[in-house]
Amino acid sequence: MRFRRNAKFISEINMTPVIDIVFQLLTFFMLTSTFIKSSAINVDLPSSKTSDAQPVREVVVVLYKDGRITVNNQPVQKNAITSFISKYAQQDSELVVTVQGDKRVDYGLLIEVMDAVRQAGVKRLSLATIYKED
Repeated sequence: MRFRRNAKFISEINMTPVIDIVFQLLTFFMLTSTFIKSSAINVDLPSSKTSDAQPVREVVVVLYKDGRITVNNQPVQKNAITSFISKYAQQDSELVVTVQGDKRVDYGLLIEVMDAVRQAGVKRLSLATIYKED
């Protein structure tokens, strides 16, 4: 005796597991992404082809083209930078100082500020640039 199968197979894809995985991936990428807080200062930064993300514990030194200097948005004289930043360096040994300088800033001023930051005991110093593709 032979049996005939007349049943039709209905094939469909269950989308529930796929949607669950997509939401898990979305949640993972949202939680692991980093956000960089940038101050709204009108400084024309030079561009670079490479960049690195910086940790959250940082002090921002801004050099303006007219010679003004600010540390964390507070005006500072050039000779007071070391004492000003050393207060922050004493609180945090992993402190990062980021120097944002207008591209028309005197190179000598930049070197003097970098020396003052090093004299304050900061081991990690970075120069801010804007990433710009060709």
